[in-house]
Parts: sequence; C-alpha cells; structure tokens
Amino acid sequence: MKKVHVITGGSSGIGLECAKLFKEGTVVIASRGEDKLITASEELNNIGIDVEYYSTDVSDKESVKKLIDYAKSFGELKTMVHAAGVSGTVGDVMKTLKIDLLGTYNVVEETYNGIDKGASVILIASMMGHMVSSNNDQDELLRNPQQEDALEKIASFLDGDSDLAYNYAKHGVQLIAKLNATRFGKKNSRIVSVSPGIIMTPMAKKASAEHPERMEYMKSITPIGKNGESEEVSELVHFLASDKASFITGTDILVDGGLTLNLQKQKQK
Repeated sequence: MKKVHVITGGSSGIGLECAKLFKEGTVVIASRGEDKLITASEELNNIGIDVEYYSTDVSDKESVKKLIDYAKSFGELKTMVHAAGVSGTVGDVMKTLKIDLLGTYNVVEETYNGIDKGASVILIASMMGHMVSSNNDQDELLRNPQQEDALEKIASFLDGDSDLAYNYAKHGVQLIAKLNATRFGKKNSRIVSVSPGIIMTPMAKKASAEHPERMEYMKSITPIGKNGESEEVSELVHFLASDKASFITGTDILVDGGLTLNLQKQKQK
C-alpha cells in the first residue's frame, strides 16, 4: 500500500520545505487558503512530488478528521508533520490558542485514530515554548486544551498578550508530544516535537523588516552567529519521520543555533 505523508501548514515556510523531501509515496499538504495550496502543489509537482491538497482548519476537529480521511483514501497514513500555526502578531489571544494549541490537540487525536502502526508524528513547536516556566496547574490545561473552558482559563493569565499566548501554546505543543508517547508507542508509532529558533520564513522576514533592531540583536546573541533557514528544520523533520529515527519519541528537539540557551540565561538574571 502506498505511504501517505500529511503536512499541515504545507503551503509555505517550513511546511512546504518539509513537503519537498518526501519523494516516495503521496504527500498531502493542508492549510486554510486554497489559493496558496494550489500554488504550492504546482511547485511540488514541478520537482516530482506526488502531491494532493486539502483545505483544512486545524482548530476545527471535524475539519481535521476529514483531512485524515481524505489522506487515507490514497494509502496508509505514515507521517504527520504538523506545521500549521500563527504567530503572536495576529494580535488575538484566543485565535492564537485555538490554532496553535487546540489545533495541535485536534491533529494528534485524529492522527492517532487514523493510523494503524508504524507512523511518525512531528509537531512543530518553537524555542519560545522553552521560555515558559512549568506550572502543574497551567501545564495540565495546556496538555488538555479540549476541556471545557480550558482556553478561557489559559487566556486569563496572559493579560491579553498574543505573543505570550504563542509562547504558552508552543509550550503546550511540547507537552502534548511527551504526553502521547506511550499511547502512540502501543501502535508502534512515534511522536516528537521540534522547536525552531529564528528561521527565515516569509513570516520571519516580515518581522525582520518591521523590527530590524530586535531581529539583529537576537542574531547577535545566537551562539552559532546566524539565523536559520527552513531547510535546516525540514532536513531534521525528514530524518525524524524515517525509520532511521526509530528509537526517538516523546521528546523535543531544538533547532535554534543555541539561542534558547542565552535567552534562558537572560531570563534568570
């Protein structure tokens, strides 16, 4: 049976770069905007990727279920790369939490329901998730954002700050990966999160143009001395999705040039 690799957020940025590396089987890219999906599909077709697309709202569980059902119509669900999300620049705490946190929960649940065995799930988190201090009560909400009033309770300690909401949502993504490792393991499957640093996606380039001094400062305190490129994340994701990573699960991997180390040092001062 043909292997199917689903990539949410696959129409641009890191998600699109990930899609370019799955040269065997069928790649199903998903995002909200159909126009961008069509453009991305044409780009992938041009480099020989067997690609399909599906318009999906990850914050809607039923929409995610339909995506999984669509993907499985082409073969066996082998890989889920969940790269869909928004940054805090949307300026809306609840929107950020619904897409970045609840959306991740929905993708994990529906992927679990849709796999048989031997699948790999890679959740794209962020280095900013490591800037959130663990708190048992808060972490419980972040692990289970589907619970009644969970998002409202999380929002109550964010003071209307959508950038902070992004950090907490991505911390939640890391927690969800760890929480589900044993459950996925019973299906001989794996789940991990990847936390990129400053990666020069279109979103990051826009931020760089709007806040050049801050972006330059962040680069200056990055131990490796540069910002990252999408390919530096996608290569790791492709490895994690492969059988070569068969003993890696339930963990988070930073791809940040060491920047988190220095940000955490500053936070402790």
